Amino acid sequence: MLFIFFITLTIVSAHQRNSFTCPDGSSNYLPVDLPTSWINGSENCFDSDAKRPDLAAFAVNNDTYILRENKCINYEAPFIYLLFSNDTVLLIDSGATVSLISLPIQQYVETLILHWCLAHKKVREDLSLVVAHTHNHDDHTAGDAQFENKLYTTVVGTSVEEVSKFFQLDNWPNSIGTYSLDNRRQLAIVPIPGHENSSIAFFDCATGLLITGDSLLPGRLYISNFSANVESISRLVNFIESNRLNVTSILGAHIEMTQRNTVDYPRGATHQSKERLLNMSLEQLHQLNNELQQQWKDGFDHRHKAYFDTFILDPKPSELPPLTPGGRVANHGFILLPLDRLGYVWISHKPMFKAPHDFQLVYLASVTNSTVDPLPLPTDITQLSTQFTIEPKESWSLNDLINGNITSFRTKLYAGNFEQGGQYLCDVTITVLRPLLTVVQLNETEVEPYQPLRYSSYLLSNSTVAKDDHIHVFLLHQIRVQPDFDAIVHAIINPANCTTDIDRSQLNALLEQNENEWAFHGIDNDIGDRLTRASGLVRAQLLGDVYSTMCTMSIVAEIQCTIGPEFFEDCNV
Repeated sequence: MLFIFFITLTIVSAHQRNSFTCPDGSSNYLPVDLPTSWINGSENCFDSDAKRPDLAAFAVNNDTYILRENKCINYEAPFIYLLFSNDTVLLIDSGATVSLISLPIQQYVETLILHWCLAHKKVREDLSLVVAHTHNHDDHTAGDAQFENKLYTTVVGTSVEEVSKFFQLDNWPNSIGTYSLDNRRQLAIVPIPGHENSSIAFFDCATGLLITGDSLLPGRLYISNFSANVESISRLVNFIESNRLNVTSILGAHIEMTQRNTVDYPRGATHQSKERLLNMSLEQLHQLNNELQQQWKDGFDHRHKAYFDTFILDPKPSELPPLTPGGRVANHGFILLPLDRLGYVWISHKPMFKAPHDFQLVYLASVTNSTVDPLPLPTDITQLSTQFTIEPKESWSLNDLINGNITSFRTKLYAGNFEQGGQYLCDVTITVLRPLLTVVQLNETEVEPYQPLRYSSYLLSNSTVAKDDHIHVFLLHQIRVQPDFDAIVHAIINPANCTTDIDRSQLNALLEQNENEWAFHGIDNDIGDRLTRASGLVRAQLLGDVYSTMCTMSIVAEIQCTIGPEFFEDCNV
């Protein structure tokens, strides 16, 4: 049974009052039977049956469907909504996959429409399909191209201007739109920017369902514009209460929370066997609104990530106060990873699970002012099995480096690990090239490990051998749950050994992007199964990729590996 909570709140922001009335009042809803479980991926996405079904469709009543993409095709596994009427069919979001080869979303939708037409003695020409979106992010719009230029189909644009024009929102974001599928099924369109500029919520008069996209879901609520988000959630609450709407369920676009309160699956999880229910209630909307209002009242310096049983409020770093200036002072060690460009390196922080070293941090830097000429770093990509480390000549604040207040520092350069008998080479100046790429705070309370084995890639070199482009990368193991391990390997990707939906002319650019995340399905995320030269050829899936890219990589050498939670002991000892 779904319990509805009405809470009286003080809304700190003023809203234009928009009266909205459903055609038959707000209580004569068509019954809805929401599933209690969904397709939720596989432990090994390379298993033959892991991607079947590629899309699951659930009829929650005769005129309303919820679709979910398989997490093995794209870990985002977005929920997609299909609403029928006698005149118009509304598809809310088009999924996270571009190609009809990997996910023929348009064909699936057309099949559902044809089945509905047969059941209702209609022909396809009787219905117009409108493809709209909760917001303009790739995992909700990737399938649009499959619908463009199709008969009886309109794809709504995703900019604020296009959304406003289509739904007749004259005063974005304060006006509430009314959109009629026919004379018996009407929706309210509520602008809710904050997660993304063109975010909207859909309230369906026929079912009482409130569809909120990524702005409220059982998972991580990423906020890109905090002040806009505060206004938006307040606006949504005010819209519901001022119009006395009886919301039966709130449905978001993802599930990212486990059944254990406050515990989420790792970002990029391709298997969620014990995930939380999709549907949320007004109680959770009020929890979110109250937290946003309180953080807004407390001011920017007190803004923070906040954990609730069913969701996590997660403002982007740009919307949070900087780390405490002068904090995490220590003699911070780094692993230095040479590129094929003389004087340029990737630098990886030597982490721990406790302060002041509790960050996995990667950035590009230049190396200058060496006390030895030439700089004793290799540019030959065949000579990269040696580990290089740097030891700053004095203690300084890691917070200041992350905040941007430290732009360069003087350090000692070693061949090998300076903490374990490495050979001193010279002194150099390290100049940080911003923005920093990987900035992940290690949390001692994390309980959900990455499965399977996962690494992030950083471009080392792109060389041409026998007409095939060979892309050399450093792979950095993603640290999650202690004790874990910190490991870096040199790998080669031959684009010819990749399967993908992207045009081959664009594949290299995709593979050369830094901080790509890779899942090595079938390999446990365990130190004994980590990538080493003995791994040879391994297959990996590019996570979060709308083109369903998978590649076979050749592991050339392990550069370094240490065991957590202190990350001091060598993995081979």
